[in-house]
Amino acid sequence: MQYQQRIFSDGLKLFYAWFEALHTRVDLAICSKIDQDGLVEFVKMLQIEIEKFELIGNRFDPKSEISHVNTNAYKSDVVLSNELFEILSDCQMYNHKTYGYFDIAINSTNHLKPKEEAYLLDSQKQTIRFSNSGILLDLSGFLKGYVLERLIKIAENECYANLLINLGNSSIFAKGNHPCGKGWKIQHPENNSDCVLLNECLTTSGNNGKTKWPIVNPTDRVAVTTKKSVSVVTKLPAVGEVLSKVAYLATENERDKIFEIFGARLVK
Repeated sequence: MQYQQRIFSDGLKLFYAWFEALHTRVDLAICSKIDQDGLVEFVKMLQIEIEKFELIGNRFDPKSEISHVNTNAYKSDVVLSNELFEILSDCQMYNHKTYGYFDIAINSTNHLKPKEEAYLLDSQKQTIRFSNSGILLDLSGFLKGYVLERLIKIAENECYANLLINLGNSSIFAKGNHPCGKGWKIQHPENNSDCVLLNECLTTSGNNGKTKWPIVNPTDRVAVTTKKSVSVVTKLPAVGEVLSKVAYLATENERDKIFEIFGARLVK
């Protein structure tokens, strides 16, 4: 972790830290009167939380919990941690509410029938079982948003009211105010326009031609090669991760209906 601190008027200090995690760069800006040492310890808390969820949700790590699920859930019921059960429950709910456009099983080798669930959750036993062989769950398009929500909760518990957390320029949440004004003014990562966030998250998805893992459309299982990106503003980062994919794939009419459900807006 690297960091620096700048002093503003009225004793306010802007602490800035950055480190690598979740296969990207994490940047944090915190407005507070707390000295630098205390803020370093707070950022370390956030690092520990991120590392915890990397061990849960990184399917490319054979030791992760989701890798264990992908390997064993078709053979038998697999007991889940509280965290992964919540994540998979949320993903199933978002799949239903987005007409199937958000689908963490899109990379499965077995084609599911229309409206067939890729996985079955038992809330009493807290287990998962795959409905077919060849199911592969990939949380890459959701985990950052979910983790970002966890970091925000930690900040609230520690009484940090003014901060910005940026995960790889694709998920940016701003809480409270910057020392120089209301909200946090950021430069949009794609079109360089200014965007002010106040207790909101800006999430960007798409394909810029260099994307290693292009978004696949669940309706026909074809990778979308259109070179474009879409950005959405939501109250919750996990919702932003979901809806940024929806905005990229859905028709305009479908998108508008889904956005209305979640109270989201498209950034143009």
